[in-house]
Amino acid sequence: MGTAVQIGSAGEDTVSNMLINEERKAAQPFEKYKELLYRVAFSNMKNKADAEDAVQEAFCRYLKARPAFENENHEKNWFIRVVLHICYDIQKSAWFSRTVGFDEVPECEMKHFSLSFVHEDDTLFKVMELSAEYRNPLYLFYYEDYSIREIAEIMELEEGTVKTRLRRGRQKLKERLEKEGKNSVF
Repeated sequence: MGTAVQIGSAGEDTVSNMLINEERKAAQPFEKYKELLYRVAFSNMKNKADAEDAVQEAFCRYLKARPAFENENHEKNWFIRVVLHICYDIQKSAWFSRTVGFDEVPECEMKHFSLSFVHEDDTLFKVMELSAEYRNPLYLFYYEDYSIREIAEIMELEEGTVKTRLRRGRQKLKERLEKEGKNSVF
């Protein structure tokens, strides 16, 4: 009888260790991509709470679907694409249309969006004011250092479409910056 309890206990330890390993494995993508995905979500949602919700929903979808990835790049692109789609869905909702716009976001909220390599860059906030059609390619290209090919994969667009959106987005950004009397970097 005593032996059976010990075997059961050892078996429970093995199951417990397996569950802990599965938890760690499931948490790895979160640790790897949470900051990147938060920045992508914030650039679309313009506030901390909605950005966090979008990232959380992306990881919930990951845990539910458990997709198989060809490589790490495929995995990262999948997460970005899912976050973008979640942001689009939230923005299309009736609830979102009745919330405060970006130009009404208090300055204190902007501190939640920071890039260690971008210091006091008003251009980033001007990029965030553009429509998603131009904002996402510009943000991914200039601030996250993605290539045109990678952006096309992430956004499920043709490379020519991404190039056009980058060109038009730069033009819109340049016009806005010149209107405010600031020198354009684009």
